[in-house]
Amino acid sequence: MKGRIYSIEGRTVFLLPEQTDCFGCMAQERCRKLQLIVAENRTGRELSPGQFVETETAKRSLVRQTLSSLLPLFAGFIAGFALAGVFSPLSGDGTRGAAGVAGLLLAGFAVYALRKRFPDKSRSHIVRVI
Repeated sequence: MKGRIYSIEGRTVFLLPEQTDCFGCMAQERCRKLQLIVAENRTGRELSPGQFVETETAKRSLVRQTLSSLLPLFAGFIAGFALAGVFSPLSGDGTRGAAGVAGLLLAGFAVYALRKRFPDKSRSHIVRVI
C-alpha cells in the first residue's frame, strides 16, 4: 500500500493512504481524514511528514488476524445457539437463532475489548520511500 506520511511518533508512522479509487467523490477529503494507517519505520531512514512511502504486511500476520477475528464470532454464534437448546429444549429455531446472535455480539465485544487491551504488534512496516 502507498501513502503519504501524516505524522511520526518515534518509530511509529501514521499514513494517509493513497486513494485513487475514489477520485472525485464528494466524501473524498472526509474519508482521507478518517483512515490513518499505522506503520513501523524499520528502514532506519529519517522520515518527515509529507513524504510518500510504500508499506507491506506479512501474509502470515494477515491470516492470523483474520482467523483471530472471525473464529471467535463463529464460535460465539454456535455456543449461543447450542446453549439456548440446552437451557430451553422446547425453544424454537427463532429463539435459538436470537441466542446465537446474542452470542455472536458477545464474542464480538470480547474480541474488541481484547484487541483494545492487547494491540497486535505485527503491524505494517515501511518498505521504501517513493
